[in-house]
Amino acid sequence: MKKIILLCVFVLCYNSTQAQLGKMLKNKAKAALEKKVTKSDNTVSSSSENSSEATYTDEEFKAELAEKYPNDQEKQELYFKKYKEYQAQQLAEEEALRNKANSKGIVVTEIPSPVESSEDKKFKNNQIYLLNNTKFIKKPAYDGGFSDSKGLSGYYHFSQYFVKGPINHFDNDPGSIYEGFSIEYNPTTYELNAFFTPEKKRYGVVPERYRKSADKGNIQFQFGMGDGPEWTNVNVLLLEPGVLLIGAEVYHKNNNEGHKWMNNAQPKQFIIAAKDPENIKKYYKNPELTSKVTFKQFDELRKDWKGEQLSNVVMPSKGSFDSNSEIKSAAVSGLNAYYGKTSMKNLKQYLTSNKWSTVKHKVTGVPLYQWAVGVVIQKNSDGQCMLQQFIVRRDYTGGGNYGSVYFNGINRGSIRAPYGSYCKCETE
Repeated sequence: MKKIILLCVFVLCYNSTQAQLGKMLKNKAKAALEKKVTKSDNTVSSSSENSSEATYTDEEFKAELAEKYPNDQEKQELYFKKYKEYQAQQLAEEEALRNKANSKGIVVTEIPSPVESSEDKKFKNNQIYLLNNTKFIKKPAYDGGFSDSKGLSGYYHFSQYFVKGPINHFDNDPGSIYEGFSIEYNPTTYELNAFFTPEKKRYGVVPERYRKSADKGNIQFQFGMGDGPEWTNVNVLLLEPGVLLIGAEVYHKNNNEGHKWMNNAQPKQFIIAAKDPENIKKYYKNPELTSKVTFKQFDELRKDWKGEQLSNVVMPSKGSFDSNSEIKSAAVSGLNAYYGKTSMKNLKQYLTSNKWSTVKHKVTGVPLYQWAVGVVIQKNSDGQCMLQQFIVRRDYTGGGNYGSVYFNGINRGSIRAPYGSYCKCETE
């Protein structure tokens, strides 16, 4: 019996690391899994036939699982079961490749939808298809049996087959066709992997601004590096439990209109993934419903994100000038008059200075005026509030004396945070 090694990586991510099990096995030799068709004589050859590398046995695999999960026998048994199931699938694939080595495969003019196609027209596991003179093989679905407390992990069916092309057009190794992926999500690190096979996966992560929402089960994540179909920085949104929108590219237009499709290019056909394939039909080619749910979810995400930002605004401390009735009165009356001419409102204000800053003539050194500052919570016409800095001033009148204090405007120069930031209207 030919020796088979499958470098499993489906035991990734439970400990929030990205170390593959294959790295743990780096001292163990790898035997080839797929048989290849040689270009010279079109006969089947095995890369393992010319290999003197050692075999990776079931006992060794179990030992590695025991080392990685010493206190979780249930997980060891589950992963070993999934390993054996997929190993059997790969053996069947190897046999199919051998049988089809002298064939160009089944010619197709397009990649069908697994949702809309009948069982007879769906792509069959391990079958080679020829599309535009390029070979592809339909890969068996891989369900890693993953789960997590938020319910994101699990196997997802696709509304459309995902295709990964061969290295080049003349490569004897066919490209791959996938009908789904198996997600393993870690709510603690907000990281995940989408497995197309035990060794082919794509990494994803929940952006930091949406992690508060993810804790509540409203999840948006972003794909990045990895194997499988060539996705880069694709946004994925949880439309409802067990249903994902892949390629959720939207932006926030304004507070009145909310979120819109990026570049106003609303997709005519959405890519939907669902644990239950029947739920795909609810959204598939239904742009009105998908848009409505998508925008609602992103609006909720933004509320959580903005709310977190507002909560993080640190208010400056009051200064001793806030207890000075003359300075305080000038600031309040000046701010009320200023905002009375605009569509904004003065909700709250206080002085933050403890002393006057004096400005003198550059040549003579004679005092010109003194100034101090305070903070004001400004309510905009859209109902949002911002933190601004205002200035009060008194001019030099000679003989060491200064005139009355007056409001000298909102400081919109080179100020630093938190000024100019949005804040809670009720911020203290």
